Amino acid sequence: MKQSSISAVLLALSSVASAAIVPVSPIDGKIVALVPDAQKKAMDPPTLQERIALFREDRERGGKVIRHDPLWRRAKPFRLVWRATEGESGPWKVEIGKDPGFDGADIRYVSANSDSVKISGGEVFSYTMARPNLEIARTYYWRVTGLGSKEEGQKKGPAVHSGIASFATEDRAPRWIEIEGKVGNIRDLGGWRTADGRRVRQGMAFRGQGLNQNSVTGERQGRNRLTVEDVKYLVGTLGIKTDLDLRNKGETADLSESPLGPGIRLILRSSYSYKGIFSGIGKKTMAENIRVFCDESNYPIYFHCISGADRTGSLAYTLLAVLGVDPHDIETDWESTFYPDIPDDINEADPEFWRRESHFTDGIATYGEEGDTWQRRAELYLLDCGITKEEIARLREILLEQAM
Repeated sequence: MKQSSISAVLLALSSVASAAIVPVSPIDGKIVALVPDAQKKAMDPPTLQERIALFREDRERGGKVIRHDPLWRRAKPFRLVWRATEGESGPWKVEIGKDPGFDGADIRYVSANSDSVKISGGEVFSYTMARPNLEIARTYYWRVTGLGSKEEGQKKGPAVHSGIASFATEDRAPRWIEIEGKVGNIRDLGGWRTADGRRVRQGMAFRGQGLNQNSVTGERQGRNRLTVEDVKYLVGTLGIKTDLDLRNKGETADLSESPLGPGIRLILRSSYSYKGIFSGIGKKTMAENIRVFCDESNYPIYFHCISGADRTGSLAYTLLAVLGVDPHDIETDWESTFYPDIPDDINEADPEFWRRESHFTDGIATYGEEGDTWQRRAELYLLDCGITKEEIARLREILLEQAM
């Protein structure tokens, strides 16, 4: 642990009560940031032109503005710190939950050799949450249990619980999800604010990469990308019920069961992206996909193509638009898939081009009249696709938190 961190710990210790295991940081509702600093910097410019200019500046400066940060398409790790005052030395059980009773808590086991610093009156230990997967703007509670780590002669002593501490996550989307297997670019569709001040519900719809590889031959499905622990997390913790696979038949081949298991509803639907969603067949397919989200029994839903970029991004863009998320946030959520390798860097001939993002804006802009909101234009687009007003209302009822 760095000297500056030790100083901060010692300061925190002066304000906590004496106990065998004492939470040190974060405590008392401290705000924890999960969106990486470089991604915030990349998302903050209000216009596409300003974001393009930022990435060009970054390229000219050898990546020192943004690309130097390795935290892309993942949440920012943070550290839990606790003090052991009576000789406890692990192994440790760390619990993080959304209620102080720790029902359904995330449990992490930490070895006895975790990072520690000896100080007067005890020893300080820490654990870095490398895959936090926490919701946005939520209060969390945490505690540490020493699993019989106190020596009593030749035997381990009884398990000792710390007190309960709390922290809150920053009110900043997107919410990144990380798993062990080779499935990346996963994030919660929820967490974004809407024009009327509500929030898209978290834990309902997740976008990401394909759960198995594409077929090589077009006859046999590709290899599963998930580990056993990934399935436990996606199904057991996130509760995924529906696997909406947007790939074509050549990519999925004979896939007939979700890689998440036989209990998961698998929907295979070859889908379209960018300007293709405004074609006749593209609009028909969009309506079929949107209807999956109008049925509450399908939730939580995991939707994907193979890379979670184009077809997935087009569906995500449409959903966020009709829910009323600000156009800037919709754009930067879509762009987040490609950070830090924005294709604009290799397309000097057309400074307005950014991975066909203009196809969304140009297509939806053809609907409605001057003065209409982006949400209204997206609604008119879906009505043109064949979705009804009642289905749009149902979609919003399911995916938007109720107004306070």
